Formats: sequence, C-alpha cells, structure tokens
Amino acid sequence: MKKLLKRRPLIITAFLAIVLTGGSGFGYQQIQGSQQKPNRSKSLTTKKSTATVEQTADQNKQDDQQNNADQNQTEENAQADNQQSASATDNNSAADATATTSASTSTSSVAAPRTDGFNFLGQHFDITTFSNTTGGNTPRWTPYIFQWSAMPNYYLAEAASSAGSAVRQLSYGTEAVINGRTYHVTEIRHGIKRLDSLETVQDLAGRHALSIQTCDDASGNYVSTYWFD
Repeated sequence: MKKLLKRRPLIITAFLAIVLTGGSGFGYQQIQGSQQKPNRSKSLTTKKSTATVEQTADQNKQDDQQNNADQNQTEENAQADNQQSASATDNNSAADATATTSASTSTSSVAAPRTDGFNFLGQHFDITTFSNTTGGNTPRWTPYIFQWSAMPNYYLAEAASSAGSAVRQLSYGTEAVINGRTYHVTEIRHGIKRLDSLETVQDLAGRHALSIQTCDDASGNYVSTYWFD
C-alpha cells in the first residue's frame, strides 16, 4: 500500500508531463497557426494592393492617353476652324475686292457728262456755225445748234429739229453748260417778229451773256429768245 502510494505521484507526474507536453504542442500550434494566418493574409493583401495599384496606373495611363487624344482632337478641330475662318475671310475679302473692282469698272464705264457744245435738260447738242445774214432759215432736221457768225453770243435752233423742241422747254432758272461754262436762264421773250427784231435782239445781247432763238411755229414769222447769264 505504501508502495502504491509512492508510485502514484510518479504516475500522476508522468501523466501531467504528457498532458503538459501535449498541451504545449497544441498551444504552439495554435500560436504558430495564428501567426501564419496574418502572414498569409498580409501576403494576399499585398498582392491585391499591387494589382490594384497596377490597375489604377493602367487606368490612369489610359485616361491620360484618352485625354491627350481628346486634346489633340480639340486642337485639330480648332486648327481646322481657324483655317476655315481664314479661308472664309479670304473669300470674303476676294469677293469684296471683286465687287469693288466691278463697281469701279461700272463707274468708270459710265461716260462723264459732256461740257462742250450746248448742254441742258439732260441733252447735248454740238455747235456749228450759221453765217446767213439775209433772214434765211436754218437747215431743217439738223442735230446741231447754230452759232450765228454775225453775233457770236447768239445761237439758233431749227424749230422742227430735236434741238428746237428742247429749247422750247427752257424756263426761268434752267441751267445750261455751254462750251464748258455754266449759265442759267434769266429772261425769256416770246412773239418777237423775226424780220423786224434785229435792234431788239442786239440790245438784249448787250445785256446778257448769250441767247438762243427758235421759231414759235412752222411759218417762222415769230420767234422766241432765251437769255442766259
């Protein structure tokens, strides 16, 4: 009995050693296992983070490339717009220059008003000389206005011609350009006897710059005179 009791502590001790040894192993494994799990998680997290960084870098690179492409496209569009605007401006300038040239050509093609001869009421008549001093008639249907050689500031227009018709339309104040000088009608005399009016005409010729005469009717017995100053 005593021996059994003496051995019992040994048995207990041995059993405890086994239990402790087993417990120590379990505890180490637990600790080791718990230490390995964070390392594995850390490794996975690092790889995931690296992949995320790489993916983000790739995405940023793609975004940069897209932004560069968009910027290049915007610059190309702006350049094209500028070229189109410049071309339109050049076309407009060329059109304006052409229009100006055409207007200048049209303006220059319009003949300047005549100042030579007899000009009034928008009509021009060349002047030729009439030298008859015996009371003869001027030629009919003539395009001319005649300057009477016996009185140089006295002109004659055949009543049946276009010049005679135009002269009968003169009125007070009508402007006329005669041989480059401008005059205005200041006096009109109707119903003057052609054969008995020389002295009257000479008197009036001394008081005015010049005059033009035409017959009142086809007979030529009476004339009208228009005096200019």
